[in-house]
Amino acid sequence: MLRRSLRRSNMAVALRRSTVALALCALASCQDYNFNPVGKCIIQPGSDRIKLLGSATADVLFVVDDSGSMTAEQASLARNFGKFIDGVAQLQADRAKDGIDPFEFHIAVTSTSIFEAWVPTNPPTCSNTPLTCNVQTDHYGALAQSVACSTQGAPCDDLIRNYWFQSTTPGLTFCPSSAAGVGVPGAAYPAGDFVAASGNPKVLHFTNDLEWSTWGTVSPDPKITTLVEQFKANITVGTCGSGMEQHLEAGRLAVKKALQQDGLKQVAGVDPKEWPHDGAKMVVVWVGDEDDCSNPNDPTKSLAFTSATSGPGSDVCTEDDASPLADQKKFPVSDYAAFFTNLDRPFGAAFIYSADPDSCQDDGNGNIVCTPGKCTCECPASCLTGPGAGGCSAPTATPECLIPADCAGRSAGSRLHDLSQQVRAKGAATLDASVCDADFGQTLQRIADLVKPPAGLTLPTKPASSQVAVLRIESADGSTSRFCDGPGADRDWNFVDCDTGAAASGETSLCITINHSTGHCEANPGETYVAQYLGLVPQPSASNLEGGCATVSDCTRELGGAETDWTCAPVGSRGTCVCAQ
Repeated sequence: MLRRSLRRSNMAVALRRSTVALALCALASCQDYNFNPVGKCIIQPGSDRIKLLGSATADVLFVVDDSGSMTAEQASLARNFGKFIDGVAQLQADRAKDGIDPFEFHIAVTSTSIFEAWVPTNPPTCSNTPLTCNVQTDHYGALAQSVACSTQGAPCDDLIRNYWFQSTTPGLTFCPSSAAGVGVPGAAYPAGDFVAASGNPKVLHFTNDLEWSTWGTVSPDPKITTLVEQFKANITVGTCGSGMEQHLEAGRLAVKKALQQDGLKQVAGVDPKEWPHDGAKMVVVWVGDEDDCSNPNDPTKSLAFTSATSGPGSDVCTEDDASPLADQKKFPVSDYAAFFTNLDRPFGAAFIYSADPDSCQDDGNGNIVCTPGKCTCECPASCLTGPGAGGCSAPTATPECLIPADCAGRSAGSRLHDLSQQVRAKGAATLDASVCDADFGQTLQRIADLVKPPAGLTLPTKPASSQVAVLRIESADGSTSRFCDGPGADRDWNFVDCDTGAAASGETSLCITINHSTGHCEANPGETYVAQYLGLVPQPSASNLEGGCATVSDCTRELGGAETDWTCAPVGSRGTCVCAQ
């Protein structure tokens, strides 16, 4: 998001109607001029300085379901990743045509595995000092385990937090090592740690020095080719992970660890400066064939499978949705919406979940939305002609056309759909797609569009007038690189409606869009957008939806002082409070 630095003590503004031109001078070219406070009459917020840092950088996180039914979907995601790079290459070509430097992006991967809980035979209770649950027979073997718990006397669930590749108890299934992916036998589930194939870096850096113009030619930049192959290996996280997929919590833990919040840290070998980058746009991509089941990592409070409640698409996680809201154990989706949209950076998200591909449509505002529902993977159109003609079940079907019998969306992705809806309502760009789509080519190209630099800025306060608003680009050394012409529909920038993106029709708003067609208002890596303006006083609120003032009484009620201290200067349909002479 945007960071502001307010010079409220020295930039306190004593403006009257006749000094608007002077205010504009102060904003545009007389930056060292300080207005003097006059008695009690000090306007807040006065002049705001708004920065968008790292605008040409994006940090991307893929959160991939690594449960036992995800083989086909992971393979399709890896196989079609070139489509994502195709999309990025086109965006870079468009920037080069306009004389703008390439943007860069950095990709990390984690899985949905945090823990898997089962109700053990003769459940023990939470006891001892410190409080622990002592499970004598683990669901996947005969090993005893002790796990910290929080509720004295509560029955304990068997919390499995490690990969199991073999069984020591006859009759229990185990995961073959061929399906391990990035998993290591006996190692802890990622729980938000970045993962990578052996020998690969855990963060892949697509820097702005790559030769994007070579992509799609007979001699592509070998650095790009290497990064693409590394991603294909990293995204194949395997299918030996938890059957209790916790998409949302895994994503939140990954970001918390990267930001070192709540005492958490990312996995060893990942430098905190690698991901995320200060002020960069963050994009999270969730991929899974079952819905989210994020619930407490506590053996006395977690959801837990039984033999009757462990089947894909019909288990204790889906049963929890049918419980009264007060009794549900899963974390509220609204908690995640608040977390991801309050990271002090632009945010975008893609959700690839169980939905009928035909239900996925443009919502009219540039977002693709889908209707959650179980589905079956489609045969790609390319497999209906040429080699393998006759479809994915034909004897001549080529490897990429072979759709496994278990390729399906196991449970409707309702919580993923809900998070998409909630972060979109908070101004984030989103993309929904079906995990049962024939291939992820088009989806990955659309994700590339999410990754591109943001189209505009979001201001913390509403400007009083377009006549006292300036947008400029600042170089890394703090000097002004260039001023952007605006506001206006055909100029470098304009005020837009924050919900619809439509032009604000002569009004100001909290949202600014950049007109990329002019090519004059693009911040290159290392540069910063700076928006400066006279804030509307008072700002819009629940009791004053339009903001500003109609009479001097509005100023004293909101800001204090005597009526003789204030003037309600006309700006637009309402005025703004300025100091009286």
